[in-house]
Amino acid sequence: MYSKKPMLTASVLLAALAVFSIPQTAEAQQIWQATLGAQSKDMAKQVIAFLPNEMWIHANDSINWTSASGDIHTVSFLIAGQKYKDFTVGCPGYSLSGTSFDGSKCVSAPPLVQGQHFAVKFPVAGNFKILCLVHTHMTGVIHVLPASARLPHNQDFYYDEAANQTRSILADADHNMEHHDHDDMDHMLSESVIPGKNSVVAGTGEMANTAAGFQSLSVVRFLKGTIEVRVGDTVEWSNLDPALPHTVTFGTEPGNPGPPSANVTRDADGARHATLDFVGDSTASGFLVAAPQDQSGVPQSPPGSTVFRVTFTHPGTYPYICALHDNLGMVGKVIVKP
Repeated sequence: MYSKKPMLTASVLLAALAVFSIPQTAEAQQIWQATLGAQSKDMAKQVIAFLPNEMWIHANDSINWTSASGDIHTVSFLIAGQKYKDFTVGCPGYSLSGTSFDGSKCVSAPPLVQGQHFAVKFPVAGNFKILCLVHTHMTGVIHVLPASARLPHNQDFYYDEAANQTRSILADADHNMEHHDHDDMDHMLSESVIPGKNSVVAGTGEMANTAAGFQSLSVVRFLKGTIEVRVGDTVEWSNLDPALPHTVTFGTEPGNPGPPSANVTRDADGARHATLDFVGDSTASGFLVAAPQDQSGVPQSPPGSTVFRVTFTHPGTYPYICALHDNLGMVGKVIVKP
């Protein structure tokens, strides 16, 4: 009766040794958590960033990104030398969450909205650039180390880093916006209107960078968006965001917001210009966006299209939107008096 007890103990010890002898690469597999974008409570300030935008993980680990903003983003990994595709066609094509990326074939999430998730597994070591196909300046790096390597940070560090980067970006603002709440922005920005000209700031923003890539803050609002003018006056919208496009759209929203509508012409200085005769008439600026930054050895970019003008010939209240960000509250109106 007692002779079986040592054998049982030996069996337990052998089983325990077998467990401890499993390679650490198998036990080290982990699903890391990260955030995709962020925003202020009123959605006026959008953080265009991977949070954090630099992570160190082991081969065979995965990262799960959760979208935290009302603006859309993708989680995309291209292969070396691959050119960007429009986000509507993916990289090309979209991938399922949980897919693997080893650098041999591109991987991209579809545009993600707030609360959606997308996970990528990294089976091989390497340094991989992450980007958003919607906002091509939104980048970062994932460092995938061999399973035997010691990782410099744990998940709690990345939670803290994401929170710190979010606070820092949301607090950053130029154009004399420091120490002002968003509710005070319209009043404060109206002081910068050029005398003798009816001007509206169609969004503003600021770029920042880390060692891993670019992040940005975008204020998705028409600052002084409600404006009163007289019949015959012209209102000018200027996009001051260094990277994010906006539109000025009256009436029926076009299916493709990118190009200007057929009734838009060019002024001598290159600004786009339309005339509206009656409330309910339609016109669309197309994308108002700064030119890409020039680089050595690459043909220079043409000037960006950042200014749109509309002349109003009859009185009334003319509502307008940014076709890209009206869901975030980027709307306005022009009140035309006789």
